Amino acid sequence: MSKDQDHTVGRRHLLRRAGTVAAGLAGTAAVGAAAAGPAQAAPGQPLLQGQVNEAATPTTVRGGSATSATLRLENPTITDMEGVQVASPTLRLTPTGESINWKSEVGSVTMDRYGTIWAVTSEGLPPMEGNFVEYVRTNTNTNQLVPVVPQRVIDTRTAAGRARIVNPAGNLDSSGRLLRGHTIQVSLEDFVFFGEAVYGNVTVTGALAAGFLQVYPHSAQRPPAFSTINFQAGQTLSNFFLTGISPVIDYISVHAQQTTHVILDVVAFVVAAGRVNPAILPTDDQLAAEDRRTQLARRTKPSWAK
Repeated sequence: MSKDQDHTVGRRHLLRRAGTVAAGLAGTAAVGAAAAGPAQAAPGQPLLQGQVNEAATPTTVRGGSATSATLRLENPTITDMEGVQVASPTLRLTPTGESINWKSEVGSVTMDRYGTIWAVTSEGLPPMEGNFVEYVRTNTNTNQLVPVVPQRVIDTRTAAGRARIVNPAGNLDSSGRLLRGHTIQVSLEDFVFFGEAVYGNVTVTGALAAGFLQVYPHSAQRPPAFSTINFQAGQTLSNFFLTGISPVIDYISVHAQQTTHVILDVVAFVVAAGRVNPAILPTDDQLAAEDRRTQLARRTKPSWAK
């Protein structure tokens, strides 16, 4: 398996065993990070606390009980300024790299430099080289709805507004309208990286005849029996939409049954391992207010919870 294949599979693979992996990896991570025996660099000497210990060979901790944990990491609790008890850290995985080496042993875990935890969950099948790498679902990479400052993606009425249309040639008329029976691919790469879905608003205007418009994931077969918006000739009409994004590249498709101008705006993205362009996120003041709201929600109860 090449590095690119590993990234594509790893980022897009939905964990069928997400709960099992997440629950079962804590012990694995501990074993990998905490050497229970002497440092290999100095055989016979103990591990030195507070210093970096170089272990040339792995140390295995094997428990003799069928019911007790092989390794326990205990951490004290402290009380924060608001009187809430919080746990002190007991284990730290140093964030490095983009993922985990697919030649690592099954059960190996790491954290990449973006904060995503990766696990080697099974052996690769021939003729693929190496093992199967998946990311563990956490609050960092689980599906999140990310509202953004509304952004105009395309407006076929102007040349600048058509810049994000990937395949304009042969699909637009001399005025820039999307031609009857044609489909354009629209790039969202200025706004999102490995997005899962997009929320937005689509507007049609200047249509030459009554018809409908479809917005759907790029590379997917066009569904024949649905419409995102229906319109009459010459009508200006808008409708809200939600659609998935191509699993390979951040494109969506727009198909017109009748020739019409198309305006596309986005208001939110769904991401998992991907990211949203920080330049289109709410301001720092808005994010700070949202953080305070979240903290308040955690410490209070709704009116119906007496």
